Amino acid sequence: MSDLSRPLRWFGFCVLGVWLLIQMPARTIGLILPDTLQLEGFSGSLWRGQAARSRIVLGDRAFHLGHLSWRLAPHTLLLLSPTFDLHTRWGAQTVDLRLKLTPSTITLSQVNTKLDIRFIRQLIPLYTGGLLVVDLDYLEMTNDQAPQIAGLILWERAVWTARGRDVGLGNYKITFDSSPESKVEAAVGEVTTVSGALVVEGQVTLSAEKYYVNVELSGQALENTALRDALQLMAVPSDEGLLIEISGAL
Repeated sequence: MSDLSRPLRWFGFCVLGVWLLIQMPARTIGLILPDTLQLEGFSGSLWRGQAARSRIVLGDRAFHLGHLSWRLAPHTLLLLSPTFDLHTRWGAQTVDLRLKLTPSTITLSQVNTKLDIRFIRQLIPLYTGGLLVVDLDYLEMTNDQAPQIAGLILWERAVWTARGRDVGLGNYKITFDSSPESKVEAAVGEVTTVSGALVVEGQVTLSAEKYYVNVELSGQALENTALRDALQLMAVPSDEGLLIEISGAL
């Protein structure tokens, strides 16, 4: 064997390996993404692909995201922290974000989503409408630790969908401001009213295992008997109007 044959052989193996990686089909993304994100109808490659249908499954509930496309930065696989730029569209609903995965942490950054709030009907018995806008700098979730969140969640043009007609509620926001370095025991979001006939003030608290919602409801909207009766399915009377206290496991 000549002095050049061995290096040339190794070079050939490296070229073949790179070629095989480049040609990896889009469906192999399932080996990297968490099981809660389910995809169907693949096209493209692992590095730049699409799925005709996507959904997030939480317990026995599925939240549909529609058509999904992604880009995967190859060098992040070598660092054992695959990083994707994801975009989904389902009608007027859109999701744009960067997803970074490590063995112990899931990090979302540059999050910009617009969702129809009607999906909340799968979580609580309240018929609502409006647009949910999520604008987060980051959301970091680590095993056995409270999530770290910075950014805004807006509920725009909120309505209660009554039988006769929709009842306008207003515009609301939740503000989170925690950093990955802080490692707090719980992420606290301040709930405030931007405008509207229903005034909502309070907090949403997220720990490693539980969530807790504590908000006061007041304002002219509570004069609507049907709305007040609907809210009392999960609220109790208070000095200001109604108090919602909800907690549960994450």
